Amino acid sequence: MARRRTIALLAGLVLLSGLSVAGGAMIDAPPTLTAENDDNTTYRVTAYTVENRETALLMNFAVTTEDGDRRLATLSQLVWPEGFRNVTVVDDGVPTQQITVEPDDEVTTTIDGWTPGNVTVYVAKDVDDNGTHVLTDINTCPARQQEHSITFDEGGSSWSSTCSSSIDWLFPRSNQPI
Repeated sequence: MARRRTIALLAGLVLLSGLSVAGGAMIDAPPTLTAENDDNTTYRVTAYTVENRETALLMNFAVTTEDGDRRLATLSQLVWPEGFRNVTVVDDGVPTQQITVEPDDEVTTTIDGWTPGNVTVYVAKDVDDNGTHVLTDINTCPARQQEHSITFDEGGSSWSSTCSSSIDWLFPRSNQPI
């Protein structure tokens, strides 16, 4: 009888350690971004990673206004596109990654500069229209194994993200913009 309990206990421990390894492998992956372009223009998406949401909202960008003036704007001023062009981060040391999505194309990339707890910021520009700012997305999921998705089409753009924690890899939840 004791031998059966020992075998059952060992089998249970092996099973739990296997789930722990599988869960750990799932949460060790940094966020991925998939950008899908169903429009007839080319878009450039730039990803920035910063320590927290407050730092993200205070990031400084050089922008060109509709009048052609070059000035500084914080990310909080870029949450809604207002006709700015040539949006470029000016703060030093912000990990940056960029992809270009051609019409009728889909690009997936891993956000390499991200570490647990970081906020991921996406700024998208219409390359064919003088770099007009079309989208800003701020992802605040603190867990690894995030999947971010941006879709461009003739009606505009949309985004979604899935945020999984160390136990949520079995039951991911979807985050939508407020």
